[in-house]
Amino acid sequence: MLRTFNNSRRKIAFIGASFKFVHQCVRDFIIAPKLVGNTHFENSDVWLYDLDKACLKVEFDVISRMIVENKSNIRVFTATSRQQAIENADYVVVSILVGGMDVAEQEDKICQEFGIRQTVGDTVGPMCAARCLRMVPLMLDIAYDMEKFCPNAPMLTVTNPMTVLTNAVNTYSNIQAIGICHGTEGQVKLIAKKYGVKRNEVCVDCVGVNHLGFITRVEIQGKTIPTEDLIQKMKETLKAGYIDSATGHADISSWAYEFFRLTKCLPNNGDNHFVEFFPWFLARGSFQNDKNIYSLDSQLHNPDSRRKRRQWFYDTVAGWAYAPKDQLIPDMHQFSSENIIDIISGLENRGFVNASELHLNMTNGGSVPNLPPDANLELTCHITPRGMQPIQFEPVSPFLLGVLTPIICMNQLTLKAAVEKDKQSFIEALLLDPLLQEFHTVEKLADKLWSVNEKYWAPVK
Repeated sequence: MLRTFNNSRRKIAFIGASFKFVHQCVRDFIIAPKLVGNTHFENSDVWLYDLDKACLKVEFDVISRMIVENKSNIRVFTATSRQQAIENADYVVVSILVGGMDVAEQEDKICQEFGIRQTVGDTVGPMCAARCLRMVPLMLDIAYDMEKFCPNAPMLTVTNPMTVLTNAVNTYSNIQAIGICHGTEGQVKLIAKKYGVKRNEVCVDCVGVNHLGFITRVEIQGKTIPTEDLIQKMKETLKAGYIDSATGHADISSWAYEFFRLTKCLPNNGDNHFVEFFPWFLARGSFQNDKNIYSLDSQLHNPDSRRKRRQWFYDTVAGWAYAPKDQLIPDMHQFSSENIIDIISGLENRGFVNASELHLNMTNGGSVPNLPPDANLELTCHITPRGMQPIQFEPVSPFLLGVLTPIICMNQLTLKAAVEKDKQSFIEALLLDPLLQEFHTVEKLADKLWSVNEKYWAPVK
């Protein structure tokens, strides 16, 4: 639905003060007037809330400094309660994690006992299913608070497992939830780079579920690019050894390229997410290719490395916040890969700021006719007179139907398990999971993962 405002200032609440996310979103609001002449966000009030007070303070301080250095009219506040943050908000942006790395590490050890290897563990696999048990109740609790204090605000979430959590809010509350992942955006920027054009000159059709999406059509400057031409360009990228400096993995690597060449469907994410959906890859112990090592105990993905990266982000952002006055905040000349500014603009029918379309996680509702209408999908969206709407797709191919349908069913069972505290549904979800190794141990695996998460459950209203 199209968003309109009666107030002179927009209120945007961030629940979870992520070092990798929040200040980048606000930076986009601040620099939009200078880069593209868009002053629409100048009258925005940004409210931050997080249980981690140290993190909250650093994010507040770095954003405050950005505002001062750029003479912006944006205002930033910290909230002492979730209610204070979201009350009368126009948008609520959620970036949270229940239990932190300690629980994730515990779940990973359990999975390894049963011969299960994962790469990220936040989208598919038993670790993801377990995470849903503790994440769904809190997401719904936030949604129910929104029903009381900002009933007309949409929830914009970057929280994983995105598919299940977005579906939970849209199914069990009156709040509209939109899931946002920058994976497809990274791939589109790579395509733009290879063809020597601007990002806003590239349009793609993308369909799937979060981290298992497929770019099925690419249009550059109004012309559809033949698939074989795109395959050749991606091969050139592979030879050049393109690696995302932020994550350390290649968005196109040898495995993703071969998948694209064989299926004519370009994966919309890096391999570290994508390979988890295909048991024949991880089950064979093929944890290494040209640019990546796939396993949670690798340098990239193990809990210790993740803690070190979080500390690095803390130190980096704190360094910006408390640097001498003559040292300006870096990267104030370019937009981030986060799409919050574009989503808000799209919902208000004000055009995109730095993209030509968006790829969002929302209820299918018939956009893809041969996938369940109540499934949460990652879909290409355009601006319409009603705000942001997914495009109408042709039925997906039998191949993609076969790839996506089991994952959709697994996610629906996982959601039922989390909402109803139904262990039987949890077991059934694990049985559909592509990373399950042995049928006869599924009950023991379910029991152990279930027991880890019981203490985090909050009542679901």
